[in-house]
Parts: sequence; structure tokens; C-alpha cells
Amino acid sequence: MKLRLKRWLYLVHRWFGVAMCLLFAMWFATGIIMMYVEYPELTEGERLATLPPLDFGRVALSVDEAAAGSGLGRDVATAVLTSIGERPAYLLRADGGAPAIVYADDGTAFAALPPAAAVAAVQRSGFAAHGELATYDRTIDVDQWSVSSALDPHRPLHRVAIGDDSGSVVYVSSLTGQIVLDTHRSERFWNWLGSTLHWIYPYRLRRHAELWTNLQISLSLASLVSVATGAVVGLLRLRLRRPYRGRDASPYSGAAKWHHVLGLLSLLFLCTFTFSGLMSMTPWGLFDSASSEAEQVRRFTSADRGDTTEWTHVDAQELALGSVVKEIEWRRVAGLGHAVVSRSADDREVVVDGARGAAALASLRARIEGAATALIPDATIVAAELVADYDDYYYSRHNRYRPLPAYRVEFDDPESTWFYVDWTTGAVVLRYTAAGRVQRWLYNGLHSLDFAFLTRRGVAWDVTVIVLCCTGFLFTATALVVAWRRVARAGHHVASLH
Repeated sequence: MKLRLKRWLYLVHRWFGVAMCLLFAMWFATGIIMMYVEYPELTEGERLATLPPLDFGRVALSVDEAAAGSGLGRDVATAVLTSIGERPAYLLRADGGAPAIVYADDGTAFAALPPAAAVAAVQRSGFAAHGELATYDRTIDVDQWSVSSALDPHRPLHRVAIGDDSGSVVYVSSLTGQIVLDTHRSERFWNWLGSTLHWIYPYRLRRHAELWTNLQISLSLASLVSVATGAVVGLLRLRLRRPYRGRDASPYSGAAKWHHVLGLLSLLFLCTFTFSGLMSMTPWGLFDSASSEAEQVRRFTSADRGDTTEWTHVDAQELALGSVVKEIEWRRVAGLGHAVVSRSADDREVVVDGARGAAALASLRARIEGAATALIPDATIVAAELVADYDDYYYSRHNRYRPLPAYRVEFDDPESTWFYVDWTTGAVVLRYTAAGRVQRWLYNGLHSLDFAFLTRRGVAWDVTVIVLCCTGFLFTATALVVAWRRVARAGHHVASLH
């Protein structure tokens, strides 16, 4: 019985290894590329940098007049004055609803954006800042670079090419008129070799979310079986006290010996890499929350807790003085309105009841502290502190937008929920339940090595990840040699039978 189990163990590892070794090699090689080339995304910094400045001379409506004209009235939760093409426009949104868009110059409602208007919007944006000519490519529902579900409210998309040296392509929402994605030639090339291979991400597969998810989970489980059985076989075959041939701890030679030794030396890394890859898919609802983040945020901003007769008054001409303004966003905390003036992702100013500067910030921060209990009214705040620097949970790597400072509030609810609120704008930026914090360590920690003690030390993170990926690739290269020889022998055996 014992010999039979051992034989099955060897067979499972052998053939799972044959099946998975090429995938392992691909995962390690592409991981290095992904360190330096992110999947195409319009970051918050890029979005504001490429928006044209607001033309305040054409703003004829206040935010309250736009809300009334949109039909949303007092149901408006947030409002943004931005540019759509050459015209200033209000994007008004009720809780959980699609935006209503009203042009700020004449009060007309936005209609679906035609191709010519999409080209004009790109031409006026910072993506064509050096006089490049934007030309229409085509209308798409989804392609390789626009598979993200975050783009679903904007489909179909207009794809516009820019005649620059980088081969830039910009995607414009046909439903809101906003630029929502950009890519360039180098980014696309490296993503074919990086993220697309690593995630097995061809869009014709990725657009079928359930099928793609199940495939990723199945491959992750297969990789775990391969590593786990290999660990047992490797330890069983290791002799330290009574070496083989009087001197070797491994019974193998050549590539097989290197595979045995490297597998044992990198065993911990291989286990954490494969396990964390599985955790990235949040399998079987392991990290699902029983509570609604949207409902919690709604209570924090709720119009039921204050005077909502109108939004904070902001004089457009006054805001136009001194510097270029890209957007104005009106938000609520505890039902009381304030405005956030954005010049860039790192240059934002709050206006509260006509006040600006330190007085406005103090007023908003008092509202944030007072409204924090409404996030989870049935629980008690056990800790609240100002986060002035990034930590292991709140950080901005991998294109995450995480403004500083932030206000962290911790509750004693059944999910031990934490919230991070932007201390400058009052926006709830991030929520972590206890399960979410566990996943952060099991995925981002073990897979991407997102540990503050590494990321804060310059190239320490880069060197560590590259060394581990190269070690993993070398190990899988030995597996490829062993697998090729095994398959060749099996092929010769089958041929001899005929």
C-alpha cells in the first residue's frame, strides 16, 4: 500500500509537472516585465493632466441650476464641472445611478457622442498637445486593452489614433464624452509579452468573465498540486546523512539533479507564489463581505443629516484666477456640501461655504470626524488616526491612486472594518474588512511582495523580485528539460509498441 501511494505520488508530480512547466516558465518571465509596464489604464494623474482647462467664460449655469435641469434635483450625490470636448459640462450622479450630463453653457442635455466629436475632444486634450493630428479609428465594444469592467458604463467606445511618435491610441466614451483610456505602442508591445501572457488575458476569453475566472482557478490549483507533490518527492529523495554514491544528497544527475536541488532551495517561494496566485482570484467567495460598501458611504454623505437646500456656492470667475483649473467637484459629508477644485492630481483645494485655505480644510475635517460614526452606526469606532505616509495597507503602487493625508477609522463591527477617507476632499478612498486585509497579505504580500520594508528602500523591492523570478525561471527551465526527455521517452515507447 505504501509503495503504491508513493508510485502515485511520483506519477502525479511527473505528469502535472510536464503539463505545467511551460506555464511556470511563462509566469516567472512575464512577472519581470509586469514590474515595469502596467496594464493600460488612464490614471488619475494622466486624466487631469490631459483635460483642457475649464473655460469659465462659457459657464452660464450654477450646479444647482444644472441639477434642477437634469431631472435629478436633490437626488444628486456628486456633481462635477469638467470639459467635454470644447464645452464645459456638469456630470451629475445620484447614488448608484448612471450620470446625467448637462452642458454648462446652455443647459442642454448631453446626447451620445458621434465619432467627429470624439476626434475633436482628443484633439483638444493634452494627448495632442504638440500639434499631432488625431484621426478616427473605429467604434468598438471591447478590444484587448479595454476589457476592464470599469469601462462598462462607457461602452461602446470610440477609438482615436494620434499621429505621434509613440503610436498613441485614445478611447472616448460614447455615453459620457470623456476620455477613459490611453495606450501607446511600447506599452502595447510589452503587455503582449507581460500581462496578457501572465494573466492568460486574450480579450475574446477575458470578456467571458466566469469562464476566465474558472480557468485561472483551475490552473492555480494544478500548479499547487505540482509544487506540493514535488516538495514531498524532493524531500523523500533527499539524503543528507547517507548520501548517494557516497557523496551526493540527490540520486539524480544533470538537469534532473539541478531540478531537485533548485526545487528544494526555492520551495518556500514556489509555494507562496502559486498559492498567492490562487488567492488573487478570490476563489469560492472566501473574501466576500456581508455588508454593502455603497450603503455605508451613502450614510457618510447622506443628505438626511444636514441642510441640503443647495450646494456650496462657488464663483466661477474667482476660481479661474491665479492658476489653471481642470475640474470642480461638489461633494457632501453629513449632508453638507463642499467643492473640490482640481488643478492636478496633486493640487486640489477645498471650498466650504465660500471659505478657502486653512479655514475651509478645518471645517471639512470637522465634518469628516463627525460623520465617521454614520459609516457603521451599529458599531463603535475603536481607533481613528491621521495617515500622513503610506503603510502596508494604504499605498499607491501599481497605478493605485491613494492621496495623502488620509483619515483612517476602525470599527468593532463583525467584519472589523477600516475606512480611509481623503483628508483633503472628504472622499472615501478605501475600505478594508478583516477578510480584505487577509487577502491583501495572501495576494499582494505573497505574490507582489508589497511589503513596506521593501518598497520604501529604493531598488530593494526590484532586486528581490527579479532575483526570485530569475530563480523560478531557472528552476522551470530544468523542469522543461526533464519534461521534454520524459515525453520523448514515452513517445519512443508508444512507437515501439506499434
